Amino acid sequence: MGITIYSKASKLSFDMGYGGFHNLRCNIADCIDAKFGEVYRDYTLCVQSPQLWAEKLNTIIEKKNLNCDLALDFLFESDCSGEADYKTCREILEIIKDVDFGNKYFRYGAIAHNDYEEFKAFLGDCVRYHRKMKWD
Repeated sequence: MGITIYSKASKLSFDMGYGGFHNLRCNIADCIDAKFGEVYRDYTLCVQSPQLWAEKLNTIIEKKNLNCDLALDFLFESDCSGEADYKTCREILEIIKDVDFGNKYFRYGAIAHNDYEEFKAFLGDCVRYHRKMKWD
């Protein structure tokens, strides 16, 4: 069982496990802010003390005045199924467009290739054609 990110009428889709989806969102969180990303990816704290985890994240958001509400909505949306409108896709694209993710990937290992560059193109299509990004 895994996750597929897709959009109606898009030629691109992304198949991954839950770990890959977590990696994608953690890397986006890192691009928003390094300290925010560090706390966001702290899965142990999230499981052991969700309230403390949320408080730490909210403190960083407030102190650094992070203005990326739509991208944050994507980061905290359900893993199982969700959607993000083209405005959210635009905000995520703005955050990651100039980032070189190097050899990082989020798709299944056997099909991983140029994941982040293709994801940027996918987000660009969602923005251009006002499509929703969906995953389930």
